[in-house]
Amino acid sequence: MSAFPAMRRGACPSLPKPMQTGDGLLARLQPLAPLTLDQLAGLARLAAERGNGILEVTARGKLQLRGLTPATAPGLPEAVAALDIDVPQGFPVEVSALAGRDPAERFDPRELARAISERAAPLVPNLAPKASVVVDGGGRFRLGGLKADIAVTAGSEGVALSLAGVPCGVVGAARAAEVVVALLQRLAAQGPAARMVDIVAVEGSENLRAGFGLAPPSTVPEEGADPVGLHALTDGTLALGLGLEFGQVRAEMLDQLLEATHRAGVAEVEPAAGRALLLVGIAPEAAEALRAEAAGLGFLTDPGDPRRRVFACAGRPACASARLDTHALAATLVPLLDGRDLHVSGCPKGCAHPAKAALTIVGLDEGAGLVVEGTPRDALRDPTPAVLPATAVAGAVRALLQKDLA
Repeated sequence: MSAFPAMRRGACPSLPKPMQTGDGLLARLQPLAPLTLDQLAGLARLAAERGNGILEVTARGKLQLRGLTPATAPGLPEAVAALDIDVPQGFPVEVSALAGRDPAERFDPRELARAISERAAPLVPNLAPKASVVVDGGGRFRLGGLKADIAVTAGSEGVALSLAGVPCGVVGAARAAEVVVALLQRLAAQGPAARMVDIVAVEGSENLRAGFGLAPPSTVPEEGADPVGLHALTDGTLALGLGLEFGQVRAEMLDQLLEATHRAGVAEVEPAAGRALLLVGIAPEAAEALRAEAAGLGFLTDPGDPRRRVFACAGRPACASARLDTHALAATLVPLLDGRDLHVSGCPKGCAHPAKAALTIVGLDEGAGLVVEGTPRDALRDPTPAVLPATAVAGAVRALLQKDLA
């Protein structure tokens, strides 16, 4: 069986601390505010000048520049700052795209997220590098599907808290920041290797609920809309969500899109969870023409596009851990999906999609493992996984997809 000793995905790459990958260094940033067209153009220029010309939007809506070198990476934080792009300086808290402009929101999550971020900043040295808090105001774009140590979700009877995916209880909005920071303090006290799943396992969600004075959990939050497509905003304008195939766009393709957005009067661009870009502030009469132009450039403009059901990491040769060319393999299988999810992971870490998929293909030392209704890590847990030579996997998966996976 494959030997993958470092199954933890490790600390997230950042601007000052990029991560080594197969195609060079990878840097990630989380803008605190939507980007102007000039700021996004500047990031595209940095991707071309300092990296390999690829800009990515992650599943969590963060931006990544690939292919940096030891010579070009050190000046990247200053180059981003020169574009007036603000990034978190303390504890980062994630909110949904279009926060504050989404007519479906129950509350604007930005103030609560800011309060948690500021109060939790002193805890950062004692928290795990991937410790995470998301604040979901209940709008169209929900964050419930994101893995988080603490998820704060708007509900009909208050603010619901989930710890490591387990519903814990409901608290009044006035106490929400206080309770979340207290939970982070509990986590920090366990040291930088601890995660909330460990605390829940030891203490139990009911004991935590009682200890923090929370009301019993309410209904499970509903799923949100796909960011791809047209969305109405509170000011009467529209946002157009564009999906990126495999979460990537080349700088020259982005430059062409920006030319079209200028002509259409787009005000801002916001990265969104789900590997998408939202073009914000479009007049209704200009929206359909811009969508058609974006589709012609290669962006995904239909939420029903089968490529929206495909999750694929960077793969070989971009990632040193990958055993498969994930993008090439996924592209050959898209026409066969018929509404099913496909996850192609270069290794068992499953960075692109930690949840289950109808079919998962995972790169192993021996070839490609096939997992039905599971995750890449299931290929290591199964004592007798289905493993094929890499050269035979496309044909075998094609035959499997042509059958009823149910």
